[in-house]
Amino acid sequence: MTTTPENPTEFFNTTAELVIAGRKIRLEMLIPAGPTRLAELLPLFRYLTDSFVDFSVENARAQGLEVSCRKGCGACCRQLVPISGIEARRLRDMVEEMPEPRKSTILARFEAARRRLEQAGLLEKLREPRQCRAEELIPFGMDYFHQRIACPFLEEESCSIHAERPLACREYLVVTPAEHCAEPTVESVRGVELVLRTARTIRGLEAERSVHATPWVPMILAVEWADAHPDETPLQPGPEWVREVFSRLTGRTIPEPPP
Repeated sequence: MTTTPENPTEFFNTTAELVIAGRKIRLEMLIPAGPTRLAELLPLFRYLTDSFVDFSVENARAQGLEVSCRKGCGACCRQLVPISGIEARRLRDMVEEMPEPRKSTILARFEAARRRLEQAGLLEKLREPRQCRAEELIPFGMDYFHQRIACPFLEEESCSIHAERPLACREYLVVTPAEHCAEPTVESVRGVELVLRTARTIRGLEAERSVHATPWVPMILAVEWADAHPDETPLQPGPEWVREVFSRLTGRTIPEPPP
């Protein structure tokens, strides 16, 4: 267990090993010991996502596939990106912390996107994702994509917040030719097959444990959603959150460690 003068919170240094498709993945994690909100574990969720994505990319390469995503190719940054509430609040806070005039520039992009979505008749459904049935998600996502609304953080066709990008963005890598992404179809664009899906797991966990109970938040509405929905997820010890996350990821019950 460790602490620092800057952060007196106690943390557990924990190692987890998973065997996936006959291969072992080792994870080194720093977990807060005491009462914790889910949002405080976002750095850990990013680490897990990046680890599982790297593992998945290695699997793809073993099959003779190569990721075609490159810096400067921002087609996917015009897609409908589902994020969790904790990510929406983090993006809102990050924008609030930006110096001027950058803060105003980013907020203006969010507002311009909102107006275009309203004009296209997509805004109200985006504000109520529970109204969108599973079979409607792909066609609705294509309607959104055809608006060609760039992510407010996209600059020179690259992500300007790469270290802070959402879990869903971290998981989205393709192994088909990059030029297909400009006009994607289910047949023409193939993503890396993920061994575990952290983004979906965290969205589901938060939806069940938060009073807001939204299945996902559109990234393009992150600021307005976060302003209207304060964090009301429960406090519980960090290790309990992590056990619950791994149980959901793996579909197995993770036992409590011995005292």
